[in-house]
Amino acid sequence: MIEQIVLTVVTTLIGYFVGYRKSKNEIEGGRLENLEKSLTIYQLMIDDLSKKVEDLSLHIVRLEATIDSLRKENNKLKGSI
Repeated sequence: MIEQIVLTVVTTLIGYFVGYRKSKNEIEGGRLENLEKSLTIYQLMIDDLSKKVEDLSLHIVRLEATIDSLRKENNKLKGSI
């Protein structure tokens, strides 16, 4: 009788610790998956923003060239007046 109780308690404790470790590992695995998904999303955002910055930089260069051209034309017109 006492042997059955001890055996039941030991079996229950072993099952609890094994289940606890398994549960803890599954939680950690879920956290890692979520972190990986977040990193992927952030990488896509960074890539998109980098492309936009590059496009805007090219646009600024074109606008600066246009401004220089207009200044030169403006100076010629001022000189002819």
